[in-house]
Amino acid sequence: MVETTATHPCAVCGASLVGPYCHRCGQPSPTAPRGLRDALTGQTGKLLYTLRRLLQPGALAQEIDRGRDRLAVRPLTLLLNLIPLFFLFGGGNAGFSVGSFIAQDPTGQLSASVAMRAERKGVVLPLFRERVEQRFKAVYSILVVVQALTYGAILGLLERRRGKAWLVHFATAIHYMCFNFIVSTLAFSIPRLWHTQLPDHPLVASLVMLVNASYMAASVHRVYGETWPIAIGKTVVLMALGFAVAMVLTIGSIVVGIATA
Repeated sequence: MVETTATHPCAVCGASLVGPYCHRCGQPSPTAPRGLRDALTGQTGKLLYTLRRLLQPGALAQEIDRGRDRLAVRPLTLLLNLIPLFFLFGGGNAGFSVGSFIAQDPTGQLSASVAMRAERKGVVLPLFRERVEQRFKAVYSILVVVQALTYGAILGLLERRRGKAWLVHFATAIHYMCFNFIVSTLAFSIPRLWHTQLPDHPLVASLVMLVNASYMAASVHRVYGETWPIAIGKTVVLMALGFAVAMVLTIGSIVVGIATA
């Protein structure tokens, strides 16, 4: 027989406990069986599970849609943890950085702007460029969240007839961004092993875009049950709008980085 008499309240949310785990927030009570393995590897196991499921397009968003996502890391938490890793392994010289954008600028305006700003500030150019880089990373990290939410909003409009919760749309978009960061980190970091960079290999860059687009199409197919032709069509619209937003946010991050360094 199930015990129905409430015991002491949950130490986190205050809900009356009926068993060893809180029915409202999931917090284990002092009487819950928690071994050494859970204390040492609980969060690690959740992260590994999340990354494994992330490789299956739309699987994590589908779990949220079905109300069985307790084992996974929250979408935004995962994204915010992947961004520093992206800059650590995929940024810097020959990676995704202000320096690489300056090197690829055929007009030389970015380089001139940085030099002029450094002179006005009275800071030596190498130090000023490092400050610009740090500002760029900080601003871009914030604007990536805006980009992910924009993807989610577009998905919600494209799939409004499905009647799914907005959380599902945003989770699908954020998980796509997480996968995108993992692929991009590899794409920027691996070429540097051969002392080259991603922009020097347009075929590789095109392959990265194709992999990301395929992931989104598979996510739309899985989460919303769209046929493959419809999923691909909606992905084309989403990627086109998303690319425009990404370019605006990247340029904005560079401008703000130079202006505030």
